[in-house]
Amino acid sequence: MKYQNITTIVSAIVIVIAVTMVFGTKGDVIAEEPKQYKLANNVKVNAIFEFMDGTEQVSFQVFEQVNGFDSKRGSAQFELEGVIDSDRRLLYKAADMAFIRGLDDHKHEYSHFDVDVILENGMTLRKFQYDNCRVTDYKVRTEFDKDKPWVYNGGFALLDEFKITCNGYMPVNVLESYHNVQEEAKTTSSLDLKEKPDYTTHPKFQN
Repeated sequence: MKYQNITTIVSAIVIVIAVTMVFGTKGDVIAEEPKQYKLANNVKVNAIFEFMDGTEQVSFQVFEQVNGFDSKRGSAQFELEGVIDSDRRLLYKAADMAFIRGLDDHKHEYSHFDVDVILENGMTLRKFQYDNCRVTDYKVRTEFDKDKPWVYNGGFALLDEFKITCNGYMPVNVLESYHNVQEEAKTTSSLDLKEKPDYTTHPKFQN
């Protein structure tokens, strides 16, 4: 009877190990790394939102300037698109409030915020500053066309699409700042080229 119990226990352990090897554990599913999308020149889009409730940095895969180059033709407007992620809690609140309160209500805490859109690939390549912004459109869509870069092996991708309208817009040429710093470092001051006087020859220093 004793040996029979031991045999039963060993058999149960073997079964548990086999099931774990076949199906994996819950931790294996949670630890799965997110997909990394290929971007030309490895340029990434990061948007920094300044809300009344705090600052939030959100990564996107698509950035498009819709309007703003000619300020006389209307407000600045841009679109951000990316795979749904957990890094945009405050931005979701801004979109939800715009829907609940209506686009004409500009008096709630998410009706005005600032955004810096930064394009970088290890260094900042381009920066766009937007002031006094609001979410004017938001939708979720599923991408499943095999020819699209969103999709992996015929799978599906759930995407956020934000349209944001702002009263202020300013492009920042960050590369020009880098260039000026490098040129300044290479330039030798004319004061450095002058021969420094030898004050020890003055009679005051003579015995």
